[in-house]
Amino acid sequence: MERDKIVNIIMVIMFGIFLQIIFIFGEMKDTPNRTAVKFTQAYFTLDKSMSGYLCKTLASSEGEDIVGKYIQKTENEATERGLGPDFMKSRLFNIETETISKSDKEITLKISADRIVAINPLYALVSKLFHLGKIHKVEDTITVIKEEGKWKVCGKPFSLL
Repeated sequence: MERDKIVNIIMVIMFGIFLQIIFIFGEMKDTPNRTAVKFTQAYFTLDKSMSGYLCKTLASSEGEDIVGKYIQKTENEATERGLGPDFMKSRLFNIETETISKSDKEITLKISADRIVAINPLYALVSKLFHLGKIHKVEDTITVIKEEGKWKVCGKPFSLL
């Protein structure tokens, strides 16, 4: 009787581990919505990794580093205001995506979120919890295309601000 209980508990734990593995692989699947969200988060945190989410036509537009140029422009804007570059970073909350149009190789998504200044990650969290910072609404349309088997952001993604 005691042995049966232990076997049942072990079976439940093993089943839970198996489900977690399935969910992890399901989360790793590349989707247009996930690409748009990851790009938008990188965009607002001024993370250079956003270039990995851009389509080839944007990433290599006119031989320029469009992401580096955008980050430099934002840092210059912060300096003009007398602030450090971290003051220009934002964290997004309540991110939602909605499909506007869809084809095999191109999807247009409406992305909306709440944006709050994130000098550092803890500042954003505390200001959200205690309603210290001003929350700005972010709404934009992002075009995501399938390029070499992966979803990439294309169009005019830098019109988010």
